[in-house]
Amino acid sequence: MTIVPSQLSLARHYYEARREVLAAAGTQATPWYRLNADERAVAVAEAAIIQEAIRRAAEESAMLRAGITARLSPDDAPGVAQV
Repeated sequence: MTIVPSQLSLARHYYEARREVLAAAGTQATPWYRLNADERAVAVAEAAIIQEAIRRAAEESAMLRAGITARLSPDDAPGVAQV
């Protein structure tokens, strides 16, 4: 199970991480606490996109694991000793 933080928390952390990466490349960006309402709304919308991508990736991984597990014979199951 994947635990994803709230959109606002994710937006703030993503934005600040992005700002740090941009700063390392020589581009300055406004700190989170100085963003206006419209800029914060964009960051929160980006967080919603990230959350959806994480949800889809987790769902895909679960389906792949289920498919692999279904194809394993009892002798191939993890944790079963071969003699």
